[in-house]
Amino acid sequence: MTDIEYILDFAANLGGKMLSVGANLERVNDTMYRICRSYHLNSISIFSLNSLIMLGAKSEDDVSGMRQISIHSSSTHLEKLNRFNQLSRKVCAQTPEPESLAGLLAQAEDVADAPAGWIVLGHLLSMSTLCAMYGGSFADIIAVMINTFLLHCLSEYFDRRNINQIVANTVCMWAAGSFTLLFVKLGIGENFFIIIITNSLMMIPSISLVNAVRNILCGNEMNGILEFLKVVLESVAIVLGLVLSIYLFGGQMIQWQKV
Repeated sequence: MTDIEYILDFAANLGGKMLSVGANLERVNDTMYRICRSYHLNSISIFSLNSLIMLGAKSEDDVSGMRQISIHSSSTHLEKLNRFNQLSRKVCAQTPEPESLAGLLAQAEDVADAPAGWIVLGHLLSMSTLCAMYGGSFADIIAVMINTFLLHCLSEYFDRRNINQIVANTVCMWAAGSFTLLFVKLGIGENFFIIIITNSLMMIPSISLVNAVRNILCGNEMNGILEFLKVVLESVAIVLGLVLSIYLFGGQMIQWQKV
């Protein structure tokens, strides 16, 4: 491989990995451009969506190259994103040998995930606190914690199998809504809407929404609109799953007078 091929491989793969862990598209494009410029490439051309990156450039001796990669799934991982940002700054400042770039990227990606127990504990604490802030009783908090554990397990299952997020959101909220109806019926929970609204916040794609709005405001309207539509569909899926649970398992169980 020539130097330009190593550089384009690294820049495109780094951009794809940044997108897959929650980076904004404008930041990814800027990172790829800066890396190419730090190695004195010119005629840099970048076309990117949240599912596709196309990168082309020319070296100083007029050798052309192009890379295209697809991003099949995404899951927010802030520690990996931080490591990728640090790597991009290091490469731009130090311009290591192109042959070493792939190894540097592999090292940056080698981040141990937080222990599952700590992740679950964080979800439980945040959701139970929100439930208390919304006026939920102790019984509601217990129901929220059970649902939170259920949603975490389902989300992890779907993520490992790269299930479409719209499908995953529908199934997760159908399960959460069904269990909440059962909890209210059994007296484990008292207020259906406080419980389900609290748990729904765990599923809302907030980072994707922020990225979509930022893309639109930064002039990348096409990708911003596509990302915004994706966020809307994923949010509608949350409502759809809840409606299905009420329709299938008896909306009459909900104690309307407690709302």
